[in-house]
Amino acid sequence: MNYKPKISVLMTIYNHQNYLEQSIKSVLKQTYKNWELIACENGSNDNSKSILKKIKDKRVKKFFFRNNIGRTKCLNFALKKSKGDLIAILDSDDIAKSNRFISQIKYIKDKDLALVGSWYSRIDHNGKVLEKINFKIKNSKILRKILFSNIIGHSTIMFKRDIINKIGNYPNKFKFMQDYAFFLKVYKNFNIGMIEKNLTNCRYHHHNSETFRLSNTKIIENENAKLLNWSKENFDLNIVESLFYYYQLTKLKFKIIKKTLGL
Repeated sequence: MNYKPKISVLMTIYNHQNYLEQSIKSVLKQTYKNWELIACENGSNDNSKSILKKIKDKRVKKFFFRNNIGRTKCLNFALKKSKGDLIAILDSDDIAKSNRFISQIKYIKDKDLALVGSWYSRIDHNGKVLEKINFKIKNSKILRKILFSNIIGHSTIMFKRDIINKIGNYPNKFKFMQDYAFFLKVYKNFNIGMIEKNLTNCRYHHHNSETFRLSNTKIIENENAKLLNWSKENFDLNIVESLFYYYQLTKLKFKIIKKTLGL
């Protein structure tokens, strides 16, 4: 392959001492070698900082925050520090398959896409596979599902750096669904795709995950509702899609009510 762009891998780290080394090693083991890892230690209070400091590969660029600045700001900081033509994401509790980068580079080039994701497996804290997220992309109707729910695993994506010039960074007003908000902006302006290969193992809902920490708040539901409304305002929905929008919004409102009442 003559096309050999530099990849910047963005990794935000917070209290992932049990998974961080394995995650970084999955980048070091990539068959494609022209990459840099922007590893941002976001004020962890466990041993994540010490683990990161022990990594000696010069391609790993390390940044340390005294306090947690929030995941969105941390992602945007890493994006600003990156130098690559392509940007990849790998959360610090997830694991990339060794052929991930080479597969995604080829797919982006051949299909002329702005962003690509892939199939992935959800794994538990011990690495056991809980579920395989595999779905066929036979036509654009499948990708339209992104208007109503986040069908892309954040740790599976790679995108062209230059799209940032048009759509901007991860939106700072979102604390949890900044990835979904970003995907929607990309989808509105560019072509995206999905590789029908399992290229990442994503750690699911363990006690140190962002999802678990926010599960007792209403942040997830409120942000999801905002993005549903954003989709309605920015895309022409057909009758079926409009009905599904109201269905999804109603479900979210019931969840918010239940949490408000402590049910």
